[in-house]
Amino acid sequence: MRKASLPAAVLLALPPMALAQNHLAQLDPILVTPTRTAETVDETLASVTVIDREEIDRLQPKSFTDLLRGRAGLAVTQNGPFGKTASLYSRGTDSGHTLLLVDGVRMGSATLGSPSWQFLPIPEIERVEIVRGPRTSLYGSDAIGGVVQVFTREGDGAPRARAHLGTGSFGTREFGAGISAGQGDTRYSLSGSHFQTDGIDIQENTGDRADDGYDNSSFSGRVSHRLAGGAELFGSFLYSTGETEIDVGTGEFRDWTDYGHHAVRAGIRGPVTDHWRSRLTLAHSRDEAETFYDGAFDSRIDTLRDLVTWQNDVLLGRHLLTLGADYREDRVQSSNDYARTRRDNWGLFAQLQTELGAQDLSASLRQDDNEAFGHETTGQVAWGLEMSEAWRLRAGYGTAFKAPTFNDLYWPGSGNPDLKPERSRTAELGLRFTGEGVRSDVTVFRTDLEDMIDWAPPPGGGRWWIPQNVDEVRIRGIEWETGIRRGDWSAVLAFTHLDHENRNTGQALARRPDDSLRLDLDRSLGRWSLGGTVLAQGRRYNDEAESDPIPGYALLNLRAAYAFSSQWTLRATLDNALDHDYVQVRGFGDDYNEPGRAVFLSLHYQQ
Repeated sequence: MRKASLPAAVLLALPPMALAQNHLAQLDPILVTPTRTAETVDETLASVTVIDREEIDRLQPKSFTDLLRGRAGLAVTQNGPFGKTASLYSRGTDSGHTLLLVDGVRMGSATLGSPSWQFLPIPEIERVEIVRGPRTSLYGSDAIGGVVQVFTREGDGAPRARAHLGTGSFGTREFGAGISAGQGDTRYSLSGSHFQTDGIDIQENTGDRADDGYDNSSFSGRVSHRLAGGAELFGSFLYSTGETEIDVGTGEFRDWTDYGHHAVRAGIRGPVTDHWRSRLTLAHSRDEAETFYDGAFDSRIDTLRDLVTWQNDVLLGRHLLTLGADYREDRVQSSNDYARTRRDNWGLFAQLQTELGAQDLSASLRQDDNEAFGHETTGQVAWGLEMSEAWRLRAGYGTAFKAPTFNDLYWPGSGNPDLKPERSRTAELGLRFTGEGVRSDVTVFRTDLEDMIDWAPPPGGGRWWIPQNVDEVRIRGIEWETGIRRGDWSAVLAFTHLDHENRNTGQALARRPDDSLRLDLDRSLGRWSLGGTVLAQGRRYNDEAESDPIPGYALLNLRAAYAFSSQWTLRATLDNALDHDYVQVRGFGDDYNEPGRAVFLSLHYQQ
């Protein structure tokens, strides 16, 4: 690995999170998700997208799904705006095939098998790293399509305060405040925010006819303290809770879900020797939901995860060896009578990264032992070639798996405890160009999935459908992302083309567009900044029978900001500026509505 700007010995000597935080402003930022070790974007052998706080502030998204929508390799669908159920398809794989990490903590529902993307609070986020392609050999189950890691705010420098206040269409209002600092041996950050909206009626012919609102109250914090000798204690938390209204019942009374979305971690990291760095982390996450139909209690499902991770990075000359172990216990607390309510998973992983002249090599291997389905081994290899100072070629191959969920295995009356994990094989070839103010990356890939789990009628017939390992899927595609900065102008273009097929039926996968495009264009004009985003998505099918096509659409979102001073900024957005009528998801004969033209205004203070 080339570490021209940051020698490997330095990377071992400094905390990876501190490196990521301190280099946000660089054109070639530091990231840690692809290999669990620090490396620059240009050095990584993975397909990645990094979104820092500067970009988040410029784009002014109202939800985390808006931040991801249309990125290279990604497609997002949502059952209506503002906190409604969202699915993220990375390279055409299922929503449950993308792992969500918050400050390294695994998030998501162990019953549904997918994260609650819609509840992540934008004001609490400092940085997002998106890694496309399999990463099971480092992180275990779920990372078939990729990994999305969210980093909360972190302190740096003199004490600073921040605050914001906003309002807009659909009775939307938001506010938040925070403080952070990083001096001497201690760094900390603490913040909170609240978002609330009356929303829109997400389905006209289902549930009541009132608007379906959403609120989210979130708190986050990070702290680290360096001890004598170089070791560092660290901790972080993210807590989100609120209510989202839905349309399900008869319509006589309202329907809603009370939710909670939490992650907390603590640990110690530091050098054992000059060439050996170790990190021990304890973590806990929770995904809880209590649902009410027609004003009455219907169900409660809480999933809890306890996690322990021990990682060691050893520098052997020009080689970096990573050895680690992790333990995870999943538990379910529910009003439904699951046959089993807990399971654990032990994992051992190893990775070697090395440089051979102009070539870089990386290989990783992982063994999982899950109490529900036994042993699973996954591996990954990657190769990179520095063709010139600007051009870099890379190739990779990896296997991955996803464990059956508690619903798949133990759902009352129809779970199937004999299910096998879903397994995948992915090959990719990429080319990256880095020039003055320009970075471009294009990747072609193919993923083959076996033993895909589908709820279908049991063999020989029967009243209740059960989950079975029946499907084989092939996904081929190309993704392209280019970023340009020229003077006062900046632009980011992302394009994805997919060819996806269920090999059993010969038909396309549901709700994945064949083509998608995103263009972000911005210009700075003194105290003013102006910008816009174009989002375009091709036709897709709402079902796997290809009987219910959903037309493609294109949206234009505009934004502006005015800096009164170095501390005060007024921001405004005009979403869906052309008031386009479009559909992302269709329910049982009833479209999920999307908002028309909408205006949002916010005032921000940054010390």
